[in-house]
Amino acid sequence: MWLTKDSFQLPAALVLVGVGLLWGAAFPAIDVVVDEIPPLGAAGIRYAVAGGIVLAYAAAVTDRLLPRDRREMFGVAVVGTFMFGGYQGALFMGTQYVSGAVAAVVVSMSPVVAAIVAVPLLGESRGLLDACGFLLGLAGVAVIAQPSAGSGVLSTTVIGVGLVFGGTALFAIGSVAIQLVEGGLPLEALQGWAMVVGAALLFGGSALSGESMPAPTAVSPAAVGSLVYITLGAGAAGYLLYFGLVRRVGATETTLVAYLEPVFATLVSILFLGHGLAAGTVVGFLAVATGFALVSREMVQRALSGTTTWVSRLSDA
Repeated sequence: MWLTKDSFQLPAALVLVGVGLLWGAAFPAIDVVVDEIPPLGAAGIRYAVAGGIVLAYAAAVTDRLLPRDRREMFGVAVVGTFMFGGYQGALFMGTQYVSGAVAAVVVSMSPVVAAIVAVPLLGESRGLLDACGFLLGLAGVAVIAQPSAGSGVLSTTVIGVGLVFGGTALFAIGSVAIQLVEGGLPLEALQGWAMVVGAALLFGGSALSGESMPAPTAVSPAAVGSLVYITLGAGAAGYLLYFGLVRRVGATETTLVAYLEPVFATLVSILFLGHGLAAGTVVGFLAVATGFALVSREMVQRALSGTTTWVSRLSDA
């Protein structure tokens, strides 16, 4: 047996890197998509298709597909509204103003924001070190946004970073709130239905905002390919791999993917889109990553401990 709940062996480590690559590369792909396709409509397409695939997978591997009571339906609504509808809508709109690599760095603030949100919602206690981590993460986001002092007009970077950070906050709120209402619905079914709910909200937002989808012949092959990738690659395949990781090594080690996404997003942006790497983005990422490590220090310690166990077992083999 290669994989167990208590070990973090090589195949799982490779899959972890694969998820980081799939999800990280999605950010520059979104960059390409929103240049030609309205953001809310594109996000709706992504999760309508991905949600259907995840639900089909859930039907095959779980013992229950449908919510059985109001609590489970409310859980689906919470995840769909905050983590897919709100977050993805803001992410896609924000990526019209900033690069995918910048968006990925801002999104990596999600665990930090979630830790702070958990204080009033879940009654968790946080200390001075946690507050310092949160403030350091915010400082990193501010460095990335590069606001101009004394300017009466918000720059496009500030608008883009503000939208992405707002979406990140919605994602964090949803990830905490689901702990209050989560029932016994299997994770795969919960995520699949939530994607469908999020897609419906995104399509509704697209219609209300007056977005007009271009004719298929007017969209470049690069944009079509990028939309297919974020739908089938990052959307469907990425989540299916994520589910497998959670089952195999637990949620703690899997959370390390948050460190990998901005790295892969930046590499893909440089290699395939010809984007440069601004010093402010590097400084901002280091600040956000340090803030994440401070706020989530116990979780990171457990995850690294699991990785160390995997390395020692591999060397003894």
